[in-house]
Amino acid sequence: MGGRRIVFVRHGQTDFNVERRFQGRADQPLNERGSAQARAAAGVLATRLSGPGEQVGVNADSGARTGGGARLICSPLLRARMTARILADVFEAAGKPLDGPFVDERLTERDFGRMEGHTFAELAELYPAQVEQWRACGECPEAGVEPSGAVGRRMRDAVLEAEDRCRDGQTLLVVSHGSAIARGITSLLGLDPDAFDGLRGVDNCHWSELVPIAHAKRRGTVSLGWRLAAHNVGVREDVLGA
Repeated sequence: MGGRRIVFVRHGQTDFNVERRFQGRADQPLNERGSAQARAAAGVLATRLSGPGEQVGVNADSGARTGGGARLICSPLLRARMTARILADVFEAAGKPLDGPFVDERLTERDFGRMEGHTFAELAELYPAQVEQWRACGECPEAGVEPSGAVGRRMRDAVLEAEDRCRDGQTLLVVSHGSAIARGITSLLGLDPDAFDGLRGVDNCHWSELVPIAHAKRRGTVSLGWRLAAHNVGVREDVLGA
């Protein structure tokens, strides 16, 4: 069938985020602020992803209307599952129950190898040569870091399979991670994440939206049929009391 939009949502804040540690596959829970961020984001999304034709998605310039509810998929890591659960609960309370959340292993964060759990300052002392390599190109196979292209391809495949399961007009919500989301979007836009690093990561509980391109194949675009309509959108921190 296929949905009408894909909305990527990054998980809420964890203590590793506060301490600026490489998180990767480390299974950290949301902290108190992260849970508040998830509730705030869920409230906005539940309002904007409304009933048949009532709202214009999460970005007023996208031009595509919602109307089929939403399907929710998420990473298996705890911080993503907690965020997805909060989204599902808020949507349910608003009278707009979601299909899901459904966990997909391919939506997990990039594996940062031995860099995980460390700050840049710690890594500079432990592995100075590898830190220089990382800073130069954003890749570090010697430290066991998963290649960008591999991250983008698994994210793309998981999302397209889930999107194909959506009912007609249904929005696909994808709760994942900063690095994984950026590379997944890059791949869905028809770009190579190994060669293109022009899309910044998404902040905690911010989201990015993809909408279909009409006649993408006829126009000869390299895209897989999706256009980036909004990126790194979220609730202002002062709303949360920052």
